[in-house]
Amino acid sequence: MRHAVSGFATVRTDEQPLPVYWSHAIRWEREERGGAVDGQFEHVIQLLTRFIERGEFDGAGLAVVSGGQLALEWYGGEAAPGLPAGPRVLWPLASVSKVYTAATVLALVERGFLSLDSKVASFLPEFDSEDRRAITVRHLLTHTSGLPYEPLDMESLLRQALPLDELIEAAFTEPLVFPPGSQIGYSDLGYAVLGVLAERVTGQDFPELVRVSVLEPAGLKDTFFPLRGMSEVGRIARVVGMLGEGTRWAMYGPEYGLRLAHPAWGVMASLPDLVRFFLFFTPHAPGRLLARATVAAMTRRQTAESLGLPGWGLGFEVGGGYFGEVDLFSPAAFGHTGATGCAVWYDPAYDLLVAFVSNRHLNTGRERFILRVAAVLNGVVAAVT
Repeated sequence: MRHAVSGFATVRTDEQPLPVYWSHAIRWEREERGGAVDGQFEHVIQLLTRFIERGEFDGAGLAVVSGGQLALEWYGGEAAPGLPAGPRVLWPLASVSKVYTAATVLALVERGFLSLDSKVASFLPEFDSEDRRAITVRHLLTHTSGLPYEPLDMESLLRQALPLDELIEAAFTEPLVFPPGSQIGYSDLGYAVLGVLAERVTGQDFPELVRVSVLEPAGLKDTFFPLRGMSEVGRIARVVGMLGEGTRWAMYGPEYGLRLAHPAWGVMASLPDLVRFFLFFTPHAPGRLLARATVAAMTRRQTAESLGLPGWGLGFEVGGGYFGEVDLFSPAAFGHTGATGCAVWYDPAYDLLVAFVSNRHLNTGRERFILRVAAVLNGVVAAVT
């Protein structure tokens, strides 16, 4: 911005092979678990299959880690025309990307570049105005800054295929929706500002910071921010219903949107990599990414109960999904859902991690989108408990 070791085994059910991911952190052996996978999650797999058959989405993947053991990794349908859903597919993660951005910013907090209550205006003169001067790093991370969600003319800006600094100019120019800290207002622009801020305090490009602070230390070899060359284009899921679908300026397309490295929605990853990343926020972390104290701060509620649900940690939704999609999870659960049809949640009460990816955007129908995601998450937690 100018603004400013894994492998696969195959388990076969009556319907199709189930690729099973293993890493140093989680292992699953067919001989030890017998046919438990087939029966325990049969209802959820049938539900996903019906969604595909009815055309509610074209393809999907689901991974379940229970008690630190990979209980299920399932794929069905097509991620893109001619591309079967599978472990090498790269799924645009939409707003789940915010967790990667938050982890990068918290790494800078650990290293002393920032504090959570640092005033953004101390580093960005563009924020040194009467309405923005009170905004802190914590406000940006918890969606309490008052910044708008997106530019009012977002589609028009995308159509022009503008560079990122021009795409996010509204973060510095549009009026605040409310005084900082007084409400919760979900904001992609707030996370865009976090990227600019990180660049200013370090002198490094934000994608490089994400790479050295998160992707490489976590061993994420199938996670991209941004898409750079052409070699991975054939692995990318096509998101039906995204802004600009079928055009060169598509929001989650390989020609423009996925090359922007937008801190709020620019990450794409394989399902195994998505699981590996989120394990770092559970007791089953495959190594050290952030300090335990940092993880605890990110995953506990940081917003006042008087501001309502969902509560927000630092990058994570806590104690209730933004869409109301975690009905059966405990109040201690944390995670994030993305408008491309993906969701990742961990519930410490049940020691359960669920990662779901699909390729039908919220724009195709909010009510059905929420029902699909809720049905999968609720089905898994019901099966495990």
